Amino acid sequence: MRIDVKKYLFWGPQNIKDLFFQKAQAAGIIEFIDSKPVKQKEIPEEVQKYYNAIKVLRGRPSVSQEEPEKFEDAKKIVSEILKHEHTLGKYSEEKRQLEMEVSRIKVFGDFSLEELRKLSKESGRKVQFFFSKHTVQEEIEIPAELIYIGSNSGLDYFISISSSEVQYEHMIEMHFDRSLGELQERLNVIAIKERQVEERLKDLAKYHTFLHTALIQEMNRYSLTNARSLAQGKLNDILFVVEGWVPEHKEEALSELLNELNVTANQIAIEPFDHVPTFLENPGIKRIGEDLVHIYDTPSTQDKDPSMWVLVFFALFFALIINDGGYGLLFLIAALFIRSKFKKLSSAGSRFYKLALILSIATVGWGVLSNSFFGIVFDIDSPFRKVSVLQWVSEQKAAYHFEQRDDTYQEWVGKYPEAADADDADEFLKIGVKQKIAGQMEYEILNKFNDSILMELALLVGMIHVSLSFLRYLKINWSGIGWVIFIFGSYLYLPTYLGTASMTQYVLGVGKEIAAFEGIIMMAGGIFLAFTLSFIQNKLYGLLEITNLIQVFADILSYLRLYALGLAGAIISNTVNEIAAGSPWIFAIFLLLIGHAVNIILSIIGGVIHGLRLNFIEWYHYSFDGGGKMFQPLEKVVIE
Repeated sequence: MRIDVKKYLFWGPQNIKDLFFQKAQAAGIIEFIDSKPVKQKEIPEEVQKYYNAIKVLRGRPSVSQEEPEKFEDAKKIVSEILKHEHTLGKYSEEKRQLEMEVSRIKVFGDFSLEELRKLSKESGRKVQFFFSKHTVQEEIEIPAELIYIGSNSGLDYFISISSSEVQYEHMIEMHFDRSLGELQERLNVIAIKERQVEERLKDLAKYHTFLHTALIQEMNRYSLTNARSLAQGKLNDILFVVEGWVPEHKEEALSELLNELNVTANQIAIEPFDHVPTFLENPGIKRIGEDLVHIYDTPSTQDKDPSMWVLVFFALFFALIINDGGYGLLFLIAALFIRSKFKKLSSAGSRFYKLALILSIATVGWGVLSNSFFGIVFDIDSPFRKVSVLQWVSEQKAAYHFEQRDDTYQEWVGKYPEAADADDADEFLKIGVKQKIAGQMEYEILNKFNDSILMELALLVGMIHVSLSFLRYLKINWSGIGWVIFIFGSYLYLPTYLGTASMTQYVLGVGKEIAAFEGIIMMAGGIFLAFTLSFIQNKLYGLLEITNLIQVFADILSYLRLYALGLAGAIISNTVNEIAAGSPWIFAIFLLLIGHAVNIILSIIGGVIHGLRLNFIEWYHYSFDGGGKMFQPLEKVVIE
């Protein structure tokens, strides 16, 4: 839940300022206010050094951890680690340059540059080295004094021995400072020195855990120093004064803190220009939802905490997108296995594990309700279909069309004439059977009904989700009630306009004509009510409310992605099964593993991205301002 914060003015004797800030840091309930223009705070150099040193050690093999004799040695250890890392960087760069030089001259082989200069001086002949593109030999005639040595990487290499220095067209002269042997010898020396430095870093890796503790201490020291600098001296520095934010439910703790010191706190008015922080406090499962909320934005001080709403609907959307109980069972097994391997989890790790459990259970649950497991097609009379809500709704839909003998019924009779002889809806559903690979039976009418129901369900979920968003924000946006009425009026009317039936007819038993009539009234009344309430609340700006008509339609249609992504995953898994069923068993096993693995990965990506997107974009649009700043009190950071 979101808890309001209050603004306080703290003042007291200058001689206890340090003690006040130390105790405030231990309490962790005050966010001190910087009265100066807010600037982007840079990470202090000392803190950055600790972080960089830990990052260097993180890539080294694990060793038994130790602590130095004196805690103050932390800075020396950090300095040595960074020095060695810098040395490795220098060696790496020199090695890279040497390898490039070796690659450039190795075609000429190993020879002594000193002997070459001596020979050149005694003979009076000039020895030069050249290279050119490989195609040059085809374009021009190579001079006779040029000796071809070899080719490498599309380049040809030559040596020229002449009485004076010469240059050749389309050729570039090469100059050597060191011979191939000298370069390789230097590379060997660097390799030895690198191993020595790596051995020292491996030895320093025993302080990896200790440096985490030192880093936390350095961060706490910096936070305390930074907070103290916000206090201003008054009355010739006899008093210090500082402002801060305190959550209203922490006022009792604040009183206890102040009673220990000769410091006074007075609540003061919040100015219009103040950027009031947002304080969220969610216990248990709600804290998981808060983690999801922070992925996108921080609620403003006017927003209701959406943590639990986001968690519940994210789990629902994820399950609908995965659309496979078998995959959900794999997720559940994987989560439980990982938990068994990591007995001690941080608070963040524990929340992530619980989120994985929630998503897995939701996916399994929807898989049972939709009769979907690893893309397996169950027979229409299979016991697995008896527990499927989707199957039950499809039967209700078949019964409705069978009784009405409407256009949908006539369409199927036209395609399958034997459907006209069906005695009841169950027999009607079994018409139009296609036998697929490995004896699987595909019921076309049932599949089409399932698809239409899933599509309608996606839209219905979107209608409910958006409507809840309007209702949560009703005190701020009165017109929301009109749009909720309009949304459900559209649901009642549109099936008649589209010449189809909805769950209103075949599940609830509402007549199509009655639903259409009431739907039109609700649509017109909803738009009128939304426009009128917006005009009353916002005056002339309320005239712009009519533009929400298109926005509401677009947002609800966006929920069709739940159906589309779920259908895509189901098609892929079913296709993988069909191909594997007609293949040799070794290839079939390989195909099943790879095919389902790829499908699982794509489904998870889609489930996470679109499951969160429908919350953060479509739902937030009507009940979330955002742009808040998280409450960040002066507190001691501790290692869990």
